[in-house]
Amino acid sequence: MSNASVLSVLQERARQTPDDPAFTFTDYDINPDGVVETLTWSQLYRRTLNVADEVAQYGSPGDRALIIAPQGLAYIVAFLGAMQAGFIAVPLSVPVPGSHDERVSAVVTDTSPMVVLTTAAVFEVAAQYVDDGAAVIATVAVDTLD
Repeated sequence: MSNASVLSVLQERARQTPDDPAFTFTDYDINPDGVVETLTWSQLYRRTLNVADEVAQYGSPGDRALIIAPQGLAYIVAFLGAMQAGFIAVPLSVPVPGSHDERVSAVVTDTSPMVVLTTAAVFEVAAQYVDDGAAVIATVAVDTLD
């Protein structure tokens, strides 16, 4: 297993230990006491495949997928889904709403992503950076995929 890729390990764990926790995220923004969300290996694998299927509609392996999402499990799913589709994942943090982040604009210009992966909560914030003439084909909220 020394030469295993992240994606092959994900698939193997989903098959061998599907109900074991893969990732746990505690969100303190929702509640100061923290809201815990866990994905099992099988849930993570299924969501990764769902994102990959969606992403594949908007380009081909080697294209770029920009990830603009808050910290959390959806970010991990977006990153792995982009990789599963053969895309190059370009991760960014979410810009402050109502302001223009030159760094994000520069990355969009430099990477020419085919798709932006985000969440429903920050969809509009992410979309504003690709509506300014970028060649992005789609913006996808990964947390809304079935």
